[in-house]
Amino acid sequence: EHYRDGDHSLSWTFEPGAALSIKKDLKFEKKDPTGKDTYLSAFIVWVYNEQAQDKQILFEFLKDGKVCTSFPFGINFTGWRGAWVCYERDMQGTPEEGMDEIRIVAPDVKGKLFFDHLITASKVDARQQTADLQVPFVNKGTTNHWLVIYEHSLWKPDIPLTDVTEAQKQDIRIMEKRFRGMLYTPSALSDKEMQSIREKYDFYRITYKNGKVAGRPIYFVRHSEAYERMVPDWDKDMFSRLGIEISDYFNLMKRVAIAYNNAEDAALKHELKQKFIAMYDNATDQGIAYGSCWGNIHHYGYSMRGLFVAYFLMKDVLREVGKLEEAVRTLNWYAITNEVYPEPAVNGIDID
Repeated sequence: EHYRDGDHSLSWTFEPGAALSIKKDLKFEKKDPTGKDTYLSAFIVWVYNEQAQDKQILFEFLKDGKVCTSFPFGINFTGWRGAWVCYERDMQGTPEEGMDEIRIVAPDVKGKLFFDHLITASKVDARQQTADLQVPFVNKGTTNHWLVIYEHSLWKPDIPLTDVTEAQKQDIRIMEKRFRGMLYTPSALSDKEMQSIREKYDFYRITYKNGKVAGRPIYFVRHSEAYERMVPDWDKDMFSRLGIEISDYFNLMKRVAIAYNNAEDAALKHELKQKFIAMYDNATDQGIAYGSCWGNIHHYGYSMRGLFVAYFLMKDVLREVGKLEEAVRTLNWYAITNEVYPEPAVNGIDID
Protein backbone atom coordinates (compact mmCIF):
# COMPACT_ATOMS: atom_id res chain seq x y z
CA GLU A 1 0.00 0.00 0.00
CA HIS A 2 2.77 2.43 0.99
CA TYR A 3 6.53 2.23 0.58
CA ARG A 4 9.56 4.42 1.25
CA ASP A 5 12.37 2.12 0.12
CA GLY A 6 11.75 -0.38 -2.66
CA ASP A 7 8.13 -1.40 -3.27
CA HIS A 8 7.02 -2.71 0.14
CA SER A 9 6.82 -1.74 3.80
CA LEU A 10 5.90 -3.45 7.08
CA SER A 11 2.22 -2.94 7.91
CA TRP A 12 1.16 -3.07 11.57
CA THR A 13 -2.50 -3.02 12.62
CA PHE A 14 -2.53 -2.72 16.40
CA GLU A 15 -4.85 -2.88 19.37
CA PRO A 16 -4.44 -0.57 22.39
CA GLY A 17 -1.18 -1.31 24.21
CA ALA A 18 -0.06 -3.96 21.71
CA ALA A 19 3.64 -4.53 21.00
CA LEU A 20 5.53 -5.39 17.82
CA SER A 21 8.86 -7.14 18.38
CA ILE A 22 11.82 -7.41 15.99
CA LYS A 23 14.58 -9.69 17.27
CA LYS A 24 18.06 -9.36 15.77
CA ASP A 25 21.48 -7.98 16.61
CA LEU A 26 20.98 -4.22 16.47
CA LYS A 27 24.68 -3.59 15.68
CA PHE A 28 24.83 -0.72 18.17
CA GLU A 29 28.35 0.62 18.70
CA LYS A 30 29.34 2.90 21.56
CA LYS A 31 30.91 6.26 20.83
CA ASP A 32 34.69 6.50 20.66
CA PRO A 33 35.89 6.96 24.27
CA THR A 34 38.91 8.96 23.06
CA GLY A 35 36.67 11.57 21.44
CA LYS A 36 38.61 11.47 18.18
CA ASP A 37 35.69 9.92 16.29
CA THR A 38 32.63 12.08 17.02
CA TYR A 39 30.13 9.94 15.08
CA LEU A 40 27.26 8.37 17.05
CA SER A 41 25.12 5.28 16.49
CA ALA A 42 21.68 6.34 15.29
CA PHE A 43 18.41 4.46 14.87
CA ILE A 44 16.81 5.46 11.56
CA VAL A 45 13.21 4.77 10.58
CA TRP A 46 10.38 6.01 8.37
CA VAL A 47 6.79 5.69 9.60
CA TYR A 48 3.59 6.05 7.55
CA ASN A 49 0.27 6.98 9.12
CA GLU A 50 -3.07 7.03 7.29
CA GLN A 51 -5.00 8.57 10.18
CA ALA A 52 -3.51 11.19 12.49
CA GLN A 53 -3.97 10.56 16.21
CA ASP A 54 -2.68 12.82 18.98
CA LYS A 55 -0.81 9.92 20.54
CA GLN A 56 2.69 8.44 20.69
CA ILE A 57 4.18 5.05 19.99
CA LEU A 58 7.22 3.96 21.98
CA PHE A 59 10.38 2.48 20.47
CA GLU A 60 12.19 0.28 23.02
CA PHE A 61 15.60 -1.34 22.58
CA LEU A 62 16.32 -4.47 24.61
CA LYS A 63 19.14 -6.83 25.52
CA ASP A 64 18.25 -10.32 26.74
CA GLY A 65 14.69 -9.17 27.42
CA LYS A 66 15.68 -6.07 29.43
CA VAL A 67 14.80 -2.59 28.15
CA CYS A 68 18.02 -0.59 27.85
CA THR A 69 16.79 2.57 26.16
CA SER A 70 13.73 4.02 24.44
CA PHE A 71 12.13 7.06 22.84
CA PRO A 72 8.56 8.20 22.03
CA PHE A 73 7.42 9.02 18.50
CA GLY A 74 4.36 11.20 17.88
CA ILE A 75 1.77 9.92 15.38
CA ASN A 76 -0.35 13.06 14.95
CA PHE A 77 0.30 13.23 11.18
CA THR A 78 -0.59 11.59 7.88
CA GLY A 79 1.90 10.38 5.27
CA TRP A 80 5.55 9.47 5.82
CA ARG A 81 7.75 10.85 8.60
CA GLY A 82 11.43 10.07 9.14
CA ALA A 83 13.51 10.08 12.31
CA TRP A 84 17.24 9.78 13.05
CA VAL A 85 17.64 9.27 16.80
CA CYS A 86 21.07 8.82 18.40
CA TYR A 87 21.12 6.13 21.07
CA GLU A 88 23.54 7.79 23.49
CA ARG A 89 22.34 11.39 23.19
CA ASP A 90 18.63 11.42 22.32
CA MET A 91 17.09 8.36 23.99
CA GLN A 92 16.01 7.68 27.56
CA GLY A 93 18.05 5.05 29.40
CA THR A 94 21.48 3.60 28.67
CA PRO A 95 22.12 1.68 25.43
CA GLU A 96 24.33 -1.42 25.56
CA GLU A 97 26.35 -3.19 22.91
CA GLY A 98 24.73 -6.52 22.13
CA MET A 99 21.16 -5.19 22.19
CA ASP A 100 19.11 -7.78 20.32
CA GLU A 101 15.49 -6.62 20.13
CA ILE A 102 13.38 -3.65 19.08
CA ARG A 103 9.93 -3.42 20.59
CA ILE A 104 7.36 -0.94 19.29
CA VAL A 105 4.61 -0.30 21.84
CA ALA A 106 1.22 0.98 20.72
CA PRO A 107 -0.67 3.80 22.48
CA ASP A 108 -4.01 3.31 24.25
CA VAL A 109 -5.97 3.35 20.97
CA LYS A 110 -6.36 1.16 17.90
CA GLY A 111 -4.50 2.10 14.74
CA LYS A 112 -2.45 1.12 11.73
CA LEU A 113 1.09 2.17 10.84
CA PHE A 114 3.65 1.25 8.20
CA PHE A 115 7.41 1.05 8.77
CA ASP A 116 10.13 1.20 6.13
CA HIS A 117 13.81 2.03 5.63
CA LEU A 118 14.51 0.88 9.20
CA ILE A 119 18.22 0.87 10.06
CA THR A 120 18.82 -0.51 13.55
CA ALA A 121 22.11 1.36 14.03
CA SER A 122 24.38 3.39 11.81
CA LYS A 123 27.32 5.56 12.83
CA VAL A 124 26.48 9.08 11.60
CA ASP A 125 27.81 12.61 11.91
CA ALA A 126 26.36 13.61 15.28
CA ARG A 127 25.82 17.25 14.30
CA GLN A 128 23.02 16.78 11.80
CA GLN A 129 20.04 14.91 13.32
CA THR A 130 16.97 17.10 13.33
CA ALA A 131 14.07 17.57 15.74
CA ASP A 132 10.50 17.92 14.48
CA LEU A 133 6.95 17.45 15.75
CA GLN A 134 7.40 13.67 15.98
CA VAL A 135 10.75 13.68 17.83
CA PRO A 136 11.17 17.19 19.34
CA PHE A 137 13.91 16.02 21.74
CA VAL A 138 16.47 15.08 19.06
CA ASN A 139 19.81 16.97 19.01
CA LYS A 140 18.63 19.27 21.79
CA GLY A 141 20.61 22.48 22.09
CA THR A 142 21.90 22.69 18.53
CA THR A 143 22.18 26.22 17.19
CA ASN A 144 22.76 25.22 13.55
CA HIS A 145 20.37 27.48 11.64
CA TRP A 146 19.29 24.62 9.34
CA LEU A 147 18.26 22.42 12.26
CA VAL A 148 16.14 24.74 14.42
CA ILE A 149 12.95 24.51 12.36
CA TYR A 150 10.97 22.91 15.18
CA GLU A 151 12.34 25.10 17.98
CA HIS A 152 11.77 28.33 16.06
CA SER A 153 8.30 27.22 14.96
CA LEU A 154 7.32 27.74 18.61
CA TRP A 155 8.36 31.40 18.66
CA LYS A 156 5.66 34.00 19.31
CA PRO A 157 5.65 37.67 18.24
CA ASP A 158 7.53 40.10 20.50
CA ILE A 159 5.53 42.95 18.96
CA PRO A 160 1.73 42.52 19.04
CA LEU A 161 0.25 41.64 15.65
CA THR A 162 -2.27 44.01 14.10
CA ASP A 163 -4.85 43.53 11.37
CA VAL A 164 -3.65 44.19 7.83
CA THR A 165 -5.18 47.38 6.46
CA GLU A 166 -6.65 47.74 2.99
CA ALA A 167 -3.78 50.04 2.02
CA GLN A 168 -1.27 47.40 3.15
CA LYS A 169 -3.10 44.76 1.13
CA GLN A 170 -2.78 46.97 -1.94
CA ASP A 171 0.96 47.32 -1.31
CA ILE A 172 1.28 43.55 -0.89
CA ARG A 173 -0.48 43.00 -4.23
CA ILE A 174 2.02 45.34 -5.90
CA MET A 175 4.94 43.49 -4.31
CA GLU A 176 3.47 40.14 -5.30
CA LYS A 177 3.08 41.27 -8.91
CA ARG A 178 6.69 42.46 -9.00
CA PHE A 179 7.90 39.25 -7.36
CA ARG A 180 5.96 37.14 -9.84
CA GLY A 181 7.58 39.13 -12.65
CA MET A 182 11.01 38.27 -11.25
CA LEU A 183 10.20 34.55 -11.18
CA TYR A 184 8.21 34.12 -14.37
CA THR A 185 8.41 35.61 -17.86
CA PRO A 186 5.53 34.59 -20.17
CA SER A 187 6.61 32.69 -23.27
CA ALA A 188 5.24 30.15 -25.72
CA LEU A 189 4.92 26.56 -24.50
CA SER A 190 6.72 24.38 -27.03
CA ASP A 191 5.85 20.81 -27.97
CA LYS A 192 9.42 19.85 -27.04
CA GLU A 193 9.05 21.24 -23.51
CA MET A 194 5.70 19.52 -23.07
CA GLN A 195 7.13 16.18 -24.19
CA SER A 196 10.10 16.57 -21.86
CA ILE A 197 7.79 17.32 -18.92
CA ARG A 198 5.71 14.22 -19.68
CA GLU A 199 8.77 11.97 -19.80
CA LYS A 200 10.22 13.31 -16.56
CA TYR A 201 6.83 13.17 -14.84
CA ASP A 202 6.33 9.52 -15.84
CA PHE A 203 9.66 8.66 -14.18
CA TYR A 204 8.08 9.29 -10.76
CA ARG A 205 5.28 6.72 -11.32
CA ILE A 206 2.67 8.72 -9.41
CA THR A 207 -0.63 6.85 -9.07
CA TYR A 208 -3.81 7.00 -7.02
CA LYS A 209 -5.49 3.92 -5.58
CA ASN A 210 -8.61 4.15 -3.43
CA GLY A 211 -7.93 7.85 -3.05
CA LYS A 212 -4.37 7.31 -1.78
CA VAL A 213 -1.37 8.60 -3.69
CA ALA A 214 1.85 6.64 -4.23
CA GLY A 215 4.97 7.26 -6.27
CA ARG A 216 8.65 6.52 -6.66
CA PRO A 217 10.32 7.45 -3.34
CA ILE A 218 12.25 10.72 -3.40
CA TYR A 219 15.07 11.57 -1.02
CA PHE A 220 16.94 14.59 0.27
CA VAL A 221 20.61 14.46 -0.78
CA ARG A 222 21.81 14.30 2.84
CA HIS A 223 19.85 11.10 3.50
CA SER A 224 22.78 9.28 1.90
CA GLU A 225 24.73 10.02 5.09
CA ALA A 226 22.88 7.11 6.70
CA TYR A 227 25.07 4.74 4.68
CA GLU A 228 28.43 6.51 5.01
CA ARG A 229 29.93 3.74 7.14
CA MET A 230 27.66 0.95 5.95
CA VAL A 231 28.54 0.55 2.28
CA PRO A 232 31.87 0.39 0.44
CA ASP A 233 32.59 3.17 -2.07
CA TRP A 234 29.94 5.36 -0.42
CA ASP A 235 28.78 8.22 -2.64
CA LYS A 236 27.25 11.22 -0.88
CA ASP A 237 25.51 12.18 -4.14
CA MET A 238 23.98 8.75 -4.71
CA PHE A 239 20.37 9.99 -4.77
CA SER A 240 21.22 12.77 -7.21
CA ARG A 241 22.89 10.27 -9.54
CA LEU A 242 19.80 8.05 -9.34
CA GLY A 243 17.56 10.99 -10.27
CA ILE A 244 15.48 10.71 -7.09
CA GLU A 245 16.83 13.69 -5.12
CA ILE A 246 14.19 16.24 -4.17
CA SER A 247 15.83 19.13 -6.04
CA ASP A 248 15.16 17.32 -9.36
CA TYR A 249 11.57 16.72 -8.28
CA PHE A 250 10.88 20.32 -7.28
CA ASN A 251 12.63 21.72 -10.34
CA LEU A 252 10.22 19.65 -12.43
CA MET A 253 7.30 21.04 -10.41
CA LYS A 254 8.61 24.51 -11.21
CA ARG A 255 8.73 23.65 -14.93
CA VAL A 256 5.17 22.30 -14.74
CA ALA A 257 4.06 25.52 -13.02
CA ILE A 258 5.69 27.71 -15.68
CA ALA A 259 4.26 25.56 -18.48
CA TYR A 260 0.78 25.80 -16.93
CA ASN A 261 1.04 29.58 -16.84
CA ASN A 262 2.24 29.63 -20.46
CA ALA A 263 -0.31 27.13 -21.82
CA GLU A 264 -3.11 28.56 -23.95
CA ASP A 265 -4.70 25.27 -24.98
CA ALA A 266 -7.37 24.24 -22.45
CA ALA A 267 -6.54 20.52 -22.68
CA LEU A 268 -2.84 21.15 -22.05
CA LYS A 269 -3.65 23.47 -19.17
CA HIS A 270 -5.84 20.80 -17.59
CA GLU A 271 -3.14 18.13 -18.05
CA LEU A 272 -0.49 20.33 -16.44
CA LYS A 273 -2.80 21.20 -13.56
CA GLN A 274 -3.43 17.49 -12.88
CA LYS A 275 0.30 16.72 -13.06
CA PHE A 276 1.12 19.52 -10.63
CA ILE A 277 -1.51 18.45 -8.09
CA ALA A 278 -0.35 14.82 -8.32
CA MET A 279 3.25 15.90 -7.69
CA TYR A 280 2.09 18.09 -4.80
CA ASP A 281 0.08 15.23 -3.26
CA ASN A 282 2.99 12.81 -3.67
CA ALA A 283 5.54 15.21 -2.14
CA THR A 284 3.22 15.93 0.80
CA ASP A 285 2.58 12.21 1.30
CA GLN A 286 6.33 11.52 1.30
CA GLY A 287 6.86 13.95 4.16
CA ILE A 288 7.51 17.33 2.52
CA ALA A 289 5.00 18.86 4.88
CA TYR A 290 4.46 20.96 7.98
CA GLY A 291 5.97 19.35 11.07
CA SER A 292 8.38 17.08 9.16
CA CYS A 293 12.19 17.28 9.10
CA TRP A 294 13.03 13.85 7.59
CA GLY A 295 15.54 12.91 10.31
CA ASN A 296 18.43 14.84 8.77
CA ILE A 297 17.76 18.16 7.05
CA HIS A 298 20.99 20.19 7.11
CA HIS A 299 21.50 22.53 4.13
CA TYR A 300 18.05 21.65 2.79
CA GLY A 301 17.47 25.09 1.27
CA TYR A 302 19.62 24.27 -1.75
CA SER A 303 17.36 21.34 -2.65
CA MET A 304 14.07 23.18 -2.12
CA ARG A 305 14.43 26.30 -4.24
CA GLY A 306 12.09 24.91 -6.88
CA LEU A 307 9.41 24.07 -4.31
CA PHE A 308 8.90 27.66 -3.16
CA VAL A 309 8.71 29.02 -6.71
CA ALA A 310 6.39 26.23 -7.90
CA TYR A 311 3.94 26.57 -5.02
CA PHE A 312 3.89 30.36 -5.38
CA LEU A 313 3.23 30.30 -9.13
CA MET A 314 0.41 27.78 -8.64
CA LYS A 315 -1.24 29.39 -5.61
CA ASP A 316 -4.51 29.91 -7.51
CA VAL A 317 -4.60 26.24 -8.54
CA LEU A 318 -3.81 25.15 -4.98
CA ARG A 319 -6.60 27.39 -3.70
CA GLU A 320 -9.02 26.00 -6.30
CA VAL A 321 -8.48 22.41 -5.13
CA GLY A 322 -8.55 23.30 -1.42
CA LYS A 323 -4.85 22.73 -0.73
CA LEU A 324 -3.52 26.30 -0.44
CA GLU A 325 -3.71 26.55 3.35
CA GLU A 326 -1.81 23.27 3.73
CA ALA A 327 0.79 24.41 1.17
CA VAL A 328 1.29 27.74 2.98
CA ARG A 329 1.86 25.89 6.27
CA THR A 330 4.49 23.76 4.52
CA LEU A 331 6.27 26.82 3.12
CA ASN A 332 6.18 28.67 6.45
CA TRP A 333 7.60 25.59 8.21
CA TYR A 334 10.63 25.19 5.93
CA ALA A 335 11.16 28.95 5.58
CA ILE A 336 11.14 29.20 9.41
CA THR A 337 8.93 32.25 8.96
CA ASN A 338 8.54 32.71 12.72
CA GLU A 339 12.08 34.08 12.79
CA VAL A 340 10.55 37.45 11.87
CA TYR A 341 8.88 37.56 15.31
CA PRO A 342 11.72 38.68 17.65
CA GLU A 343 11.89 42.43 18.14
CA PRO A 344 15.00 43.80 16.35
CA ALA A 345 17.85 44.56 18.76
CA VAL A 346 20.07 46.41 16.27
CA ASN A 347 19.78 47.87 12.79
CA GLY A 348 20.41 45.56 9.85
CA ILE A 349 19.68 41.90 9.12
CA ASP A 350 21.45 38.54 8.98
CA ILE A 351 21.16 37.32 5.39
CA ASP A 352 20.50 33.78 6.67
